[in-house]
Formats: sequence, C-alpha cells, structure tokens
Amino acid sequence: MPVSAAKDVTAPAQALGVAVMVAGEPRDAARCGAEGVQVDATAEDVAAARQSIGKDQFVGAYAGASRHAAMEAAEAGADYIAFDQKGPSLAGEPIIHWWADMMEIPCVAFTPVELEDLDILLPQKPDFIRPSDAMWQGPEEARRIVSALSQRLGAP
Repeated sequence: MPVSAAKDVTAPAQALGVAVMVAGEPRDAARCGAEGVQVDATAEDVAAARQSIGKDQFVGAYAGASRHAAMEAAEAGADYIAFDQKGPSLAGEPIIHWWADMMEIPCVAFTPVELEDLDILLPQKPDFIRPSDAMWQGPEEARRIVSALSQRLGAP
C-alpha cells in the first residue's frame, strides 16, 4: 500500500491483527509504523531493503510471474514472494502451485482475489491472498468482502 494510505490505516489495521506492508521505499514503512516493505523481486532491491529495515521487519518481493526473479529474491532474503497468479504459467502449471510445492518461503497471491477466484486459487496452496481492492471503498465494503472470504476459507 502507498505510504499516504498506510499512515491512515496502519494503527486501525494493526488493532485488528492485520499486518501492514508499504510498497516502495523501506524508510516509508518505518514512518508509518508498518510491519515491512514490499519491493520488486530483484536481488539488489531485496538486499537493500533488508539492510535498511533490518531483521525485525518484513521484506516482501513482488515477482509477477517470474520464477527466476522469485528465486533470486528468496535467496537475497525476502520473507515472502508475491505473485501475479493470473500471469502466464509454465507448461500449464500455475506459478503459485509450483512455488508452494518447491519452496519454503511463503507466497502471496497478489493479484486481488475475488470470491469466485477461490475455487481455482485454493488448490494451488497460496500462503496468503490479497483481497479485492473494492475493500478500500469503505468500512461496509471491507466488512462484506473480508467476511465473505473468511466464510469461504472456513475461518472462525
């Protein structure tokens, strides 16, 4: 999330047990009190972010649909890898399924997930999902979307 939005939502989100990650500059995560930063999945960006924020905050890496970038980011110290789960697949195998079967570092289905996407996505075993961006339209919409996803996921 951009730093301007993160400043407004960090404390309320954390009060609900939600981790806040800021996209872009590591110093912005510190300014907001966020749990970490998400950068592009290059070894250089991940290493620089890790050096800047240390071991106490998270560094996530967005790899799109690139297996190579994901592996390099993981080797450079990323705490999770975010994928475009709707991107191209290699030989028909979805990237999230491949990552979940091969790697220990958690992955995030980063393309916003709608309720109807779960039937295809859940068998791939993502560690985390990114809810629909419609949740940012207001508190009622956020409750509706998160409740529907939680119910479908079987969360208490």
